[in-house]
Amino acid sequence: MAKLAFLVTTGIFSGTAPAAGKHFTGVFEGTGRACSGALHVRSKTIEWTSAFSVCKPTRYDVLERHMEHGRERIVFRLRQPSSHCLYPVVEVAHASGYQWSVNGYQSQESFDKKDLPDWSNSPLHERQILSCWMTGPN
Repeated sequence: MAKLAFLVTTGIFSGTAPAAGKHFTGVFEGTGRACSGALHVRSKTIEWTSAFSVCKPTRYDVLERHMEHGRERIVFRLRQPSSHCLYPVVEVAHASGYQWSVNGYQSQESFDKKDLPDWSNSPLHERQILSCWMTGPN
């Protein structure tokens, strides 16, 4: 376990490079019907295809990036989402081992207000979040 922690913190372990100045990159495979497909995070572009949303490769901005208890969490905003992309804000959080939690938000507002009582578990379409368990990085 100590060796894995060393590889992650030094950026040697592909896909989880938390060191300053390093890019977070990797391919994450979706699990489950709605989440089938893959999330591709490259140094300059991001792409996410799932059963109901197709976000073609586009440049992105990093909105947040945190490392807590050895687990990374990063939030991306797609600069020019394609026409069939339903989730232009993507949150990727390391759960354990090769398990990652990936959440798609339909807008910046949806992401910003996700923890408010009127927004969480709302039946309104524009407030719904796609939550996927993914494996990776490959």
